Amino acid sequence: MKNSNNEKCEKILKFYMLSNKLKNVIRTGWKYWAVEGDVRLESVAEHVFGTLMLAVSIYAHSDEYEDLDIEKVALMLALHETEEILIGDITMFDYDGTKTKKEAGRIAVEKMFEDSECDKFLKVIEEFEGGETKEAKFAYMCDKLEADLQAYIYRDNFNLKHANPTCINDDRIKAMIEKGLDRPDKFFLDSDKNKYTGAFLDIANYLEKLEN
Repeated sequence: MKNSNNEKCEKILKFYMLSNKLKNVIRTGWKYWAVEGDVRLESVAEHVFGTLMLAVSIYAHSDEYEDLDIEKVALMLALHETEEILIGDITMFDYDGTKTKKEAGRIAVEKMFEDSECDKFLKVIEEFEGGETKEAKFAYMCDKLEADLQAYIYRDNFNLKHANPTCINDDRIKAMIEKGLDRPDKFFLDSDKNKYTGAFLDIANYLEKLEN
């Protein structure tokens, strides 16, 4: 038996209201890296918007992705941060391993969808996290590159003297500093470049040229 109209509206609004909270969840990494000055730190919702716009732009300007299901990619990107409504924005410094984050994220996502008949959305999130299909790979690279681009936008507002010691004392960051990388946006790009292919790698290489 189908839900009554009131039940349907309640479920729709409940999910929307929960999702709306992402507008007020500031991306934790920018706090850790001490982005300062006359800039406003982005929210998780703005990051999601950025990934969607990046996906549209790359899809529109790159012939190599003509066979991509861009609607599925958009759904992946719209939902990929859903877990953060309940568990907050988690950085690579907050957990010892991605497995713990994925487990916490899975519980949160199931909680988000517990009142709905949204198995198909859960499957889309699982496909994204699995990273095997061309849509999942494309969405994953959008997620990573968008963060790299935002770090580039903040490039003149980082203050390593005020950065959280968790960042500066991390062995991965120390190794990058020893390589001569002197800004977090360079750390981001250097650590992510090996994850990119096609147009994503072209953009990463182009960003590096802009720095020189």
